[in-house]
Amino acid sequence: MCTKKLELGQFIHWDWGQNYPFGACMAKLMECLGGDTTLFTYDFFAGLAGDDFVMCYGNNEHFNDCVSVCTDSASFLARVCGMIGLEYQLITHSVWTKTPKPYFELLKHYIDRGIPVLSAGTLENRNYDLIISYDDTTMKCHISCGDDVQYGEDILFHELKCDLIFINQLPIISSLADVYRQAVMQIPALMTAKPTKDGVYFGAEAYQKWAEDTVNGRYDSYTAETFDAWKHWHIYICNLATNARHGTNFLHQAQEQNPDMTFIPELLSLLDENTAVWNELEALGGGFNCTIDTLHDHKKAENIANTILKLKKSNEKIIHLIR
Repeated sequence: MCTKKLELGQFIHWDWGQNYPFGACMAKLMECLGGDTTLFTYDFFAGLAGDDFVMCYGNNEHFNDCVSVCTDSASFLARVCGMIGLEYQLITHSVWTKTPKPYFELLKHYIDRGIPVLSAGTLENRNYDLIISYDDTTMKCHISCGDDVQYGEDILFHELKCDLIFINQLPIISSLADVYRQAVMQIPALMTAKPTKDGVYFGAEAYQKWAEDTVNGRYDSYTAETFDAWKHWHIYICNLATNARHGTNFLHQAQEQNPDMTFIPELLSLLDENTAVWNELEALGGGFNCTIDTLHDHKKAENIANTILKLKKSNEKIIHLIR
């Protein structure tokens, strides 16, 4: 019997605007595989995912963080990994839980080689994490999205509520310029994706639904005790603030790789407009300072909703510009 844990340190930095764990997990995984840490960064994967650009919204009691969280892992991984020629083995939760032992042994094999295993949550917490340890005696594993202090935990392997993704080699990228081009040009499609089965909307439609729900009764039944400020409101402000500012480095890299993408400066200007709208929401009490009392005030809620609709117009401009 043995125990092994990979000591990966903190590999997500919330204070840098790294709010979407998929990017952090992939960057660390590529590092463990010996990849170029100047290329395979959080920014790189958050850009490929669309997490840094696309608003998500849903009235479904989930944490509707971003594209990587709100879309099913099979189609999401096929799109993102396909762009960079990254091979992987996806074992869904419904499959591996039928015969967990061989997958525990496979997980041990990876960790023994110094390679963490990527996981995609399947229930309320649908985020990505890395499985970084195992214990033969207790059958427990340690999972982390890069911040062990807040979000690391030991859990019995068979109680993990996630898909397992095994990656054992670096991607094969024939043209980095093409990767950046494809990542930027996919943004309109991601922003106009159909709503998910559990009611998550994307892009301009996300802003429309968010504004409508603000004035049409979503928040009427919540009390100070039942209103989860982060899940029900602040998460959307966080996503707005992140997407208005954090993807700029990826876009600069895209233009450096593709000088003919001359629309990128205008795209950056539209993102700056979103920052201004975020500041307006804060001034109205509809930002990180939002309370259930504010949302229960009809006039205040109406002003907040009208401001959110400015983001819809900005989103439509972004779609038109890239297309």
